[in-house]
Amino acid sequence: AGSREGGALGSIEGPVPPIDRRLLRRRITARIEEHRHSKEIRGEHPHSLREVHQGRTCLVTWRILGLMPPAFIALLPTPDQDPSLPARERVAAQSAGARHALALAADAAQCAEMVFHKLDDVPQPWRGWYWSVSHDDTWVLGALTRAPLGVDLERVTLRRAALRAAVLDEKERALLGEVDALGFTRLWTAKEAVLKAAGVGLTRLSHCRLTATPHPNLPQAGEPAGPALQMGLDGEPAPVLQFRWHEHLLAVHVQGGEEDLTWILPSAQGVSCSDPQDHTA
Repeated sequence: AGSREGGALGSIEGPVPPIDRRLLRRRITARIEEHRHSKEIRGEHPHSLREVHQGRTCLVTWRILGLMPPAFIALLPTPDQDPSLPARERVAAQSAGARHALALAADAAQCAEMVFHKLDDVPQPWRGWYWSVSHDDTWVLGALTRAPLGVDLERVTLRRAALRAAVLDEKERALLGEVDALGFTRLWTAKEAVLKAAGVGLTRLSHCRLTATPHPNLPQAGEPAGPALQMGLDGEPAPVLQFRWHEHLLAVHVQGGEEDLTWILPSAQGVSCSDPQDHTA
């Protein structure tokens, strides 16, 4: 399952100043004017696992008109997951890989000196930058932006009936229709991302609910975002962007929304991802 864990590489240097959102919007609006008639993408969009483990990455940026700050998202293969290694070592390698992904995202955001610190297992902002990670034994995901955010990464899997009953209420089941592996994973990752951004745990799971029928469009990581999955937390809107990556699903929630996604993805030749396959666990 995806993790809320973050790296503790040091401590915060004093209190984090509040964000002046009016000033932030003015600055971003000025930058938007420079790109008003264009969207841009940099780099080659990779879809294949081939050459991934050679460690090469490429940068993909989709710039969309809007007033919100950019989000930087790094996705990398998980290191040192040989089954012969002790489970504790594999989990430690996942955490280390997530910290490396965060470092790449911070470098893309031009804040390479960023310190990733957590308090009571909740990632703490650094100089106005918020961050979140998720990982499993295949991929690690790290993201940061200027607003509270949460990310989650999961293999597309239909979980046990008891877990499905705990995660979905009757209204959500009606909105989903058939609860297959992809539908359940979309709900699970969306709720994880929203709760991470709020800085709360799964004890608030019942407070986070699907509020509209999911749109069938599910782009690949690195492609322009499709319509957000409409979620709510304690009655407040909490839209979630979702992407597929091989047999995994990625969820990104930024409080207030995000208009500029910069992806750091494994570099490979252009072979399209297959559709997510159903797994049962």
